[in-house]
Amino acid sequence: MYWSYQPIYLIKVIPFLGGWLADRLLGDPEGWPHPIIWFGKLISFGEKKLNQGNNRFHKGALLTLVLVAGVYLLTYLLLQWAQIINTRFYALLAGVGVFYCLAGKTLITEVKAVFEAVDRSVEEGRTQVGRIVGRDTSDLSPQEIRAAALETLAENLSDGVIAPMFWFAFLGLPGMMAYKMINTLDSMIG
Repeated sequence: MYWSYQPIYLIKVIPFLGGWLADRLLGDPEGWPHPIIWFGKLISFGEKKLNQGNNRFHKGALLTLVLVAGVYLLTYLLLQWAQIINTRFYALLAGVGVFYCLAGKTLITEVKAVFEAVDRSVEEGRTQVGRIVGRDTSDLSPQEIRAAALETLAENLSDGVIAPMFWFAFLGLPGMMAYKMINTLDSMIG
């Protein structure tokens, strides 16, 4: 099993706490490279190449399988390589992976910005909530703006924090990354 060869604190607890703390302190800094953006580019490339002609369903299923399994295996192999180099390097790499997979601070920051904007003006609140929801916000009342922000918070808390934590606990960073690929596929292709 994934965690049978190392003390639990080195493969789970320390990297998780470090990544979680980095997410709480930094969020998603603008301009930093982000694996989820790379996932999106891979998905877009695959969809453009395969979503045409015959057997689109089968080609899409194969793309999904290759992307999810590929991310899992690449992460697993990268961590194995890091483990060979140094256990601390392994823990650092796993912590950075956790940091990139969690979206807690960014989510809270965006929802707070909506509430602050709607308190200043309804139009500013509509504009701000439009950044985080996929619906038309032009006719929303202040109460509807707040409700839309809270609905987004509830949905994305599951997708961006709770589910990644579950998959990290169950399958380590490779499982967490594979989940993020599945979630990105769901968001982009459905």
